[in-house]
Amino acid sequence: MATNRVTPIQLLRSLVLKKRPDPTLLLAGQGAVNTNSTEPGLFFADDTGTSLFKVGPCSVGATAPNAGASGPVGALGNTKGELWLDTTPSTLDRPGPVLKVWNGAQWINCMPYTYAATIVSDTAPVLANHPDGTMWWDSGTGLMYVLYNDGTTRQWTQISSNTVG
Repeated sequence: MATNRVTPIQLLRSLVLKKRPDPTLLLAGQGAVNTNSTEPGLFFADDTGTSLFKVGPCSVGATAPNAGASGPVGALGNTKGELWLDTTPSTLDRPGPVLKVWNGAQWINCMPYTYAATIVSDTAPVLANHPDGTMWWDSGTGLMYVLYNDGTTRQWTQISSNTVG
């Protein structure tokens, strides 16, 4: 009877938070893994051995992955195409979390446009609480308004002419 032999394969690995492998030291197709529970990831180098790529997961938090990291090229830092869900507290011009991608030099917002919600109320909403472009339907009159910024002032500007009868 034949015996099956299993040869375990061990990837290059690190437990050090934010440590990335140096792509110049990886063989073509060789994977490396960081198993730190805060920012785990699987990495590989391109065929030139000069660029490092991370295969998930997306980092989630208010601080950019590897913020303040330093070291030799490829050892620390972010990798082209890496994702970060920035959970920095919302602002008027940036409601909610923002998905960003590293382009090799900086974090780029994947959704650069702010979308405003429509408000239904019989009283004008407070201007300071809403981004430009917010729609307001006055449920008392049936008129529709948009929050418009002319560069000097912000105001509710009427965009419909028919009232509810």
